[in-house]
Amino acid sequence: MPDTSIKVAMCDDHAMVRNALAMVLDREPDIEIVGSVATGTELLSLIEATQPAVVILDVRLQDESGVELAQRVRVDHPECKIVMLTSFESDAALVSSFEAGAAAFMFKTGNADELVSAVRGAAMGLCFINPVAVRDALARIRANGASLMEKLDETDRQILRLLADGHSDKQIAESVFLSVQTVRNRVSRLLNRFSKENRTQLAVFVARVLAEGN
Repeated sequence: MPDTSIKVAMCDDHAMVRNALAMVLDREPDIEIVGSVATGTELLSLIEATQPAVVILDVRLQDESGVELAQRVRVDHPECKIVMLTSFESDAALVSSFEAGAAAFMFKTGNADELVSAVRGAAMGLCFINPVAVRDALARIRANGASLMEKLDETDRQILRLLADGHSDKQIAESVFLSVQTVRNRVSRLLNRFSKENRTQLAVFVARVLAEGN
């Protein structure tokens, strides 16, 4: 094994998954598996003993959250990069994994080349997200946005359409026959409802939702 090999530790509570991962990674001359464990406690001990560059970690372990474990690893061992694995399509898991400091998010059903690329990329400080996970998550987020828009009253929907077209608060107020302050208050509520930080983000999001609805 070359001195420049990428040390990898694995944590998954299913032995079959660990064995499958090992079969994939063992074929790569630049990757060295330093250990394979089933629990968070075992993983933390393994990291202390072997100082891996990359940890492959299941999002859902039997007795604990893989995401919370990832966060602990990143705090205690910031030099260690984490590749999260999951069997489930979950937008929350994807987002929380990256919030915890993960470098990659992969499906267990993904192909071997993607896993190898994710490990190598993580070791280099790059981020890797399974493209199917991103596509599906964006589709669900947009669908949720469209559903939220349908629940708004007609005035709010009209305000959003005008906002997406680039109109100012004054122009919107004149179009919907409300005061400028009332329009600003409604826009502020809409920002919170759609979890957007500013008018530009909200306008772009609404424009995309409207475009996909046509």
